[in-house]
Amino acid sequence: MKNGKKIITAIDIGTSKISVVTASFDESNSPEILGIGESKSLGIKKGIVVNINDTVDGIKKSILDAENQSGEKINDCVIGISGEHIRGINNTGVIMVQNNNQEIDHNDINRVLKHAQTITLPLERRILHVLSQDFKVDDQSGIKDPIGMIGNRLETKVHLVTSEKTLEKNIISCVEKSDINLNNIILNPLATSYSVLDQNEKDLGIALIDIGAGTTEVIVFADGGVQHTGIIPLGGNNITLDIAHGVQTTIENAEKLKCKYGIAKEALANPDELINIKDINNNEFRNLNQKELASFIEPRMEEILLLAKSEIKKCGQGDIFTFGIKLTGGTSLLKNSIDLANNIFFQPVKVGKPRLKGGISSNLNYPTYSTVVGLLKFAIENYKKDSLTENFSIQSFIKSIKNLFKDIY
Repeated sequence: MKNGKKIITAIDIGTSKISVVTASFDESNSPEILGIGESKSLGIKKGIVVNINDTVDGIKKSILDAENQSGEKINDCVIGISGEHIRGINNTGVIMVQNNNQEIDHNDINRVLKHAQTITLPLERRILHVLSQDFKVDDQSGIKDPIGMIGNRLETKVHLVTSEKTLEKNIISCVEKSDINLNNIILNPLATSYSVLDQNEKDLGIALIDIGAGTTEVIVFADGGVQHTGIIPLGGNNITLDIAHGVQTTIENAEKLKCKYGIAKEALANPDELINIKDINNNEFRNLNQKELASFIEPRMEEILLLAKSEIKKCGQGDIFTFGIKLTGGTSLLKNSIDLANNIFFQPVKVGKPRLKGGISSNLNYPTYSTVVGLLKFAIENYKKDSLTENFSIQSFIKSIKNLFKDIY
């Protein structure tokens, strides 16, 4: 607690970096950023833990930096999850209202959402989120909150997000070995939507594409609900590798070239802008013009956006939205990425970023921090909520997952 305010910490365990943000908040739900920590991520590949010790070291370093800046001890956190193992599916649930007066209450909501979860899953998978799209009372559809309404039959449409238990267990182990408690695991693109989308965009329709280092995450909103989620195992690192192979330099040099001189659309590159290239021994060995550099970048960036477009089409809502497409994540900062995306999606495209105010918050108002800020906002907004629309009871899952693996670990 800080001056009567609650403290909350979010950790984004990404492929390129681990970000920790700790903040205080009160009844207004407006966060005051207290501390920010960041370290290079060495134990994560495409959103999946590949080295627990390296991941733990990165988490501990980021936490220490955030603690030093905030002056607050970090005891618990919320984290995000990503990776190709994430699956999204739309489903429905139907119940008969049991109250004598047919007035729908919270118990009916819980029962219909539970019924919507009755799908057959492999033993190694579990439902991470139950995201309500809308409800139908008798013949009246399109209802967002049926509490207090009179009816005999209650139906709901939901988007179920499932994940692989063992991969979640690896993330949980990393947090536990970092000596902090885990309060919740949240799907990354869902969290990101809390920092870069407003309610109008969610109501009228928008597709959010978060292009990170290892993965590209897609989430589609329409009529105020999540219609589709998808994870693509490609990201900015693939562009960096293409540059490294193409110009025969190190990955480190290729990343610098991408960030400093990279351009997403070859036709807009300047053939007269010469770039000095260093070889694998860090010796200068030739020049490259910006157009040549773009020739390595555009095909991969185009592939990522086309795969995202294919994911968007799976939502069943079409692929044209009132508010178009919003890009975020570090790779969205690549010069002329909007121009390339416009040619692919044929609708308005813009870059989304957090909009925090005051103090050190401005340090987070970049697309690279969209997820960690979203994790923070999700946790704050859901602090007092139960699990009516989103599975927020992570403690019960952690207990069950520990029991599941107690004979293994």
